[in-house]
Amino acid sequence: MDTYSTTPKAQETIAALWRLEKIILDTLDFKDVVQKIVESTLSELGYLNLGYRVIVLALVDQKTQTLKRISFSRTKEGIEAIGSLSLPFEHIDIPLAEENNLCIKAMRQHQPLITHSVADVFYPTLKEEEILPIQQAVGIKTTMVYPVMSKDTPLGVLIFSMIKTEQEVSQEEKDLIAGFTDVVGLAVQNSQLYSSLQDANEQLKSLDRLKDEFVSLASHELRTPMTAIKSYAWMLREERSGTLNEKQKKDVNIIYASTERLIRLVNDMLNVSRIEAGRLTINPQPLDLAQLAQDVLNDVLPSAQNQQISIILEKPSSPLGTVLADEDKTKEVFINLIGNSLKFTPPGGKITLSFEQKEDMIITRVTDTGKGIKAEDMSKLFQKFGMIEGNYTVRNVGQGTGLGLYISKSIVELQGGTMTVFSEGENKGTTFTFTLRKVPNNTMQPEQIDAPDASANTPVSFPTVPQA
Repeated sequence: MDTYSTTPKAQETIAALWRLEKIILDTLDFKDVVQKIVESTLSELGYLNLGYRVIVLALVDQKTQTLKRISFSRTKEGIEAIGSLSLPFEHIDIPLAEENNLCIKAMRQHQPLITHSVADVFYPTLKEEEILPIQQAVGIKTTMVYPVMSKDTPLGVLIFSMIKTEQEVSQEEKDLIAGFTDVVGLAVQNSQLYSSLQDANEQLKSLDRLKDEFVSLASHELRTPMTAIKSYAWMLREERSGTLNEKQKKDVNIIYASTERLIRLVNDMLNVSRIEAGRLTINPQPLDLAQLAQDVLNDVLPSAQNQQISIILEKPSSPLGTVLADEDKTKEVFINLIGNSLKFTPPGGKITLSFEQKEDMIITRVTDTGKGIKAEDMSKLFQKFGMIEGNYTVRNVGQGTGLGLYISKSIVELQGGTMTVFSEGENKGTTFTFTLRKVPNNTMQPEQIDAPDASANTPVSFPTVPQA
């Protein structure tokens, strides 16, 4: 009769058990975990030398209400035994309602069970007359089934088949296997959770891609008819098709303003979709920020006039160099920041644009004397659809979409800059700051800055217009 060493040194065994636990607990991928479970017992604990030949992990499948074979140790005997079965290994499913199967019994009783007939773990899927010749050919004498548990819930079983009798299995071996099986339960649960999270994450990514595609397609399709509506509304407003009475003019103006707002919303949604999909195109080129700011001020003149707000473009203390930025995208940033200040600044207030050079960056500040920002509202800034209540244009159909600051910050960051906001509190104004990198060795001369209305602390001249 063969003899086996059943009492390895305690310190070596404990060290091996720790290594084994680390191997399976450090692995999250389900396929890797289940294979390491059945392989590492033989290699790390040396159980191959103790007569263990085939180790199988079977787990409960709640959907099919069966116990499914998941992995087996790829020893010579394991490959030979599994390869001799009439069914593929992965198709050997045991109904959870089968009370005569040894694996089902072990799970129900929450304790390990032992048999001398391997057919007991295959019943009723495979018959004894098929299993017995395979068992004899491989030399299996004893099979132990240990339930894999998570608290009081059975997850499956570990099946240990060996070429020695039950009497030759030491209590130390059984205790080590029992301890290892507890770790297996935790490892299986962790890997299943990880796999579920991965699947859920992939589904969310897929849904996000579909959402982006839908938004992009819908925005493209909406932009064409909205532009046509705006064009015809403009022709009516300009009385190109005939004279309108006052009521008709008012109605057309509302149509025109509403259409403009819808077009802005469509464009903002398109930009958000492109930003989140990483498809927003940036075309950097040398850009004069002071000149761009002057151009934007000319565009926002009607809104500022309507609200009786002064806008000051401060002359830089020293000649500004050019920045490397996308002109159209950076112009959008200016429009969004100034437009935001216009919404939250009362009549008679002012908005100041200023610049500062610091090392290789140009800092742009947009400061207003408006309502300021409460501490509890700070978290809403730069968030999609982050709207703050209390703006002075709340009755205006042309008010914002709640996307401007999010888009602006994204544009600045895509160009290698940063955007921040500061407010001392309610009714103390707000300052938005963004930075862009200078073009090296390309400093513009003062006369190149064409900003006749941008003298130090000189406001752009607006006539007094009653507030609408």
